[in-house]
Amino acid sequence: MYIYDTEDLLGRRRKLRISFHALREAYKEGLRGRDILHAVFTGQVIERYPNRERVLIVGPVAKADLPLHVVCDYADTDEIVAVTAYVPSRSEWAADAVRRPKDGRGEK
Repeated sequence: MYIYDTEDLLGRRRKLRISFHALREAYKEGLRGRDILHAVFTGQVIERYPNRERVLIVGPVAKADLPLHVVCDYADTDEIVAVTAYVPSRSEWAADAVRRPKDGRGEK
């Protein structure tokens, strides 16, 4: 199954669960579960991993000017699982939704 956007992802499942790992990683960034939920519900799909049945979503943190990346697994037909969450590193991401090339120089 190909997921086009967050609406497509959320419309096909009845539940959204946040894994303990995602909560722990968010906590390291000073964030909470509600920040993960806000990013998923208001964000956009920026990468797709159809072989693993996962997507990467970028969305805003609710009360901060900060992007949040959330990897969601949709292998289960009933629920989506937020597997991990993190604030994108500027060394790996040229912009919130654009990866830097492997040489680290970014786009020109």
